[in-house]
Amino acid sequence: IENVVTSFAPRPKKAWWQSENGVEHVSIQLDLEAEFHFTHLIMTFKTFRPAAMLVERSADFGNTWKVYRYFAYDCAASFPHVPHGPPRRIDDVVCESRYSDIEPSTEGEVIYRVLDPAIPIRDPYSPAIQSETQWVNHPRLNLDWEQKGRNLQGRATWKLQFWGRHPVFPWPPGCTHQAQPSLGTAPNACLCCGSAEPSPHTARPCTATCVGAEPPQLRTAQSGHVQPRACEPNHAQPWANTVSSEPPTAFCCDCNEHSRRCHFDMAVFLATGNTSGGVCDGCQHNTMGRRCHLCKPFYYKDPTKDLRDPAVCRACDCDPEGSLDGGLCDSADDPARGLIAGQCRCKEHVAGPRCDRCKPGFFGLSTDNPQGCQRCQCDPRGTVVDGSRCDPVSGECFCKRLVTGRSCNQCLPEHWGLSHDLPGCRPCDCDVGGARNNLCAMGTGQCQCRSHVVGRQCEQVETGFYRINLDHYTYEAEDARLHQGSVVEREPPPDRPASWTGTGFARMLEGGWVEFHVSDVPFSTEYDVVIRYEPQHPEAWQEVGLKVLRPSPVSASSPCGNTIPADDQL
Repeated sequence: IENVVTSFAPRPKKAWWQSENGVEHVSIQLDLEAEFHFTHLIMTFKTFRPAAMLVERSADFGNTWKVYRYFAYDCAASFPHVPHGPPRRIDDVVCESRYSDIEPSTEGEVIYRVLDPAIPIRDPYSPAIQSETQWVNHPRLNLDWEQKGRNLQGRATWKLQFWGRHPVFPWPPGCTHQAQPSLGTAPNACLCCGSAEPSPHTARPCTATCVGAEPPQLRTAQSGHVQPRACEPNHAQPWANTVSSEPPTAFCCDCNEHSRRCHFDMAVFLATGNTSGGVCDGCQHNTMGRRCHLCKPFYYKDPTKDLRDPAVCRACDCDPEGSLDGGLCDSADDPARGLIAGQCRCKEHVAGPRCDRCKPGFFGLSTDNPQGCQRCQCDPRGTVVDGSRCDPVSGECFCKRLVTGRSCNQCLPEHWGLSHDLPGCRPCDCDVGGARNNLCAMGTGQCQCRSHVVGRQCEQVETGFYRINLDHYTYEAEDARLHQGSVVEREPPPDRPASWTGTGFARMLEGGWVEFHVSDVPFSTEYDVVIRYEPQHPEAWQEVGLKVLRPSPVSASSPCGNTIPADDQL
């Protein structure tokens, strides 16, 4: 190729091809002189990437050409009759724009993969797939630098990635091609010359060979037989050397770079339709399987990594208490079976990405429980919002304001009647005088009544008995001794109850006093003194004084023995 600029440094990026200034439509064509298994193309541009370009290939030494892919900043303008990507099938010819932007201005890449990883491939050995990847001898790049705002001089360091043989080994007659593992979503399997498809350029099938070995097999033809180099340590050899009409002499063991040892298994060979009997031994990096293509139990395949990556198998992150099989996760993506790589499989009553918490309405995550958690035992009448929820660890339910108990099935003290009401329970409201306390039965609300008192609240007197009011000991001011005051009698109103007792009132003036003579108190205890009055002025009383005059000193042994003189001045 002409116009190569180089500093003669050993690093490839120090050299690049440069197009002529002012030339907008240029083409790079390579003559590989042999047929190669083409998998992908990587081009690194010294300056701006082309505004439009296309990649072609020729399998008949330049006589005919087939377009692989179009790339353009504006596909509609540059290639109006080409569909805009991405491709849906391997052989779709489309135009892509993601590699034609102005940025970056240097070291920008254009990548083309023959087997797009995003496109699933059912049969990587089908003729349609192999026709896309095999037998390339002339690739050609057509570049268009013209684009507004870009330098018209383009410099590019391009790199073509191929798998193929160098024509230096004396291969037997008729065997002129060597196929290597294709890169992409197709499995990394050997397309063996002789054990796979015959060469399209030979009149008879190729003699069997062990391909993919490192270094290549060196063979010589002797009396119609082939002597291959021993296929070890990474190959399995089922038969002795034979001519091409007999079964193949050796097969590749594709261990995905997780093992360097394998052996031949006749059962595997027959099960694969006489394609491969190689079984890998001693798979590393937490892999297993005939080709080290599966992850060991409690590991899963990272979908973002290549199958040959040493870190492709990652440890499952599942809680052993809440997940099935002690923490086993899905080993790989399988949409048909509903499998997601790394996804934990939870027990019946367990949830969470790691299966580490109970579902709502369950508690007590445990390894011994085959269902993972047990159901909450909550009374829906006493729990808030959803009556099925509880603390996922302790199992205690979330109670309403007036409800208590682990299951929210009891009323708080001095409350009764558990129900679906918002507070959950209602107050006992026991009668202060008729009940012994303010406690009641939770179901009926019955208070604990004193003798001869009945009713739920102990507010009724048993037949044949009567009760006194709290103000039973009443002393009328009209009957008291008055100083600077006078008695005013008043008739009770006919249409409503009177607001006073006795015959009326004692009208008192400022500075006056009323003296009540109390002689019927039955026993010594604490009493409340209540004064009822009706003011004649809008302002409240400024001061009212009360003085208790005792007939004799208080006995130290009486209930009022702790009384001091100051207590009698209120």
